[in-house]
Amino acid sequence: MSLDSSGISWTDGTLNSLYGCAECSVGCRLCYAVGRVYRNSHNPKRNGDGCFDGLVKNGRFTGKLLFDPKHLYAVLKKRKSKMIFVNEFSDLLHESLPMELILEHVQVFQAAYWDQFQVLTKRSHRLAALNKSVLAEFGSWPENLWLGVSVCSGAKLEMQRIEHLGATAAAVKWISCEPWVSDMNVPLRKTFPSLRRMLRKNKIAWTVVGGESGPRADTSLMTLDDAQYLLKESKAAGSRVHFKQLGTALAIQLGVYSTRGKGEHRAKGGHPDQWPEGLNIREWPEVSWKSLAGRPQFNPAYNSDQRKRYRLAARQK
Repeated sequence: MSLDSSGISWTDGTLNSLYGCAECSVGCRLCYAVGRVYRNSHNPKRNGDGCFDGLVKNGRFTGKLLFDPKHLYAVLKKRKSKMIFVNEFSDLLHESLPMELILEHVQVFQAAYWDQFQVLTKRSHRLAALNKSVLAEFGSWPENLWLGVSVCSGAKLEMQRIEHLGATAAAVKWISCEPWVSDMNVPLRKTFPSLRRMLRKNKIAWTVVGGESGPRADTSLMTLDDAQYLLKESKAAGSRVHFKQLGTALAIQLGVYSTRGKGEHRAKGGHPDQWPEGLNIREWPEVSWKSLAGRPQFNPAYNSDQRKRYRLAARQK
């Protein structure tokens, strides 16, 4: 994927300045990024200098990271207003990344005021430190930076990310409940009957919901009840909602699974026209798009020492 295209329904393009990660959630089990990064490591054109070596081993991320500043600064050259998802092959708040490198990303996002940058993390324990650093460095969060957390189940470890996000001063806060893995013993409506209050309290502007895609015989189920509850509670809390996909298991359960068809990836959960009533809804938060007219060109200087230090960074905590 690139800045100009994406197979993700809720964004226009992807900015991949980082590669590599490590499992930290139930939602990481069938991460598609592992396979993509592994293929890059065996592609002579992408890995001629060995920069992708060591990021994946035995089908899993090793925790080592690669930073490619060329992709980060490419957004300053494409002056067309887009929604851009940041780092589908990594996590901007990964433990191995120093705060100065994260702030460098924020600086670029602020400079590319014509785009909307969608950041998503599972490392919400770093949000407090990031919030403090952003306010100290820039005075406020860039209006065009949507700060989000992945919440993949009703487990306390997952749900507390919403509280961590709410404690920041980010201009737009959102959650991605994808891939959502349901508890087969207790529905979410019983586990978290006060979900709407949690979302309202933490000022969540947008909720994305989707089931897990993967092999037919090894994919976790997002129950229809959980999906409907997540959408209902989010709407009641004043959030915009975006339903991405049923996921393989729910699509099979509802009899709409197929690997054929044009447009939407049917294997990820059927075509939207086949979804149960109330699920086919795709909204985005209300944001302010800054006009390009009269704005000065801006190209922040990039420290050559940082380039040498991070260009092929492969660090493990």
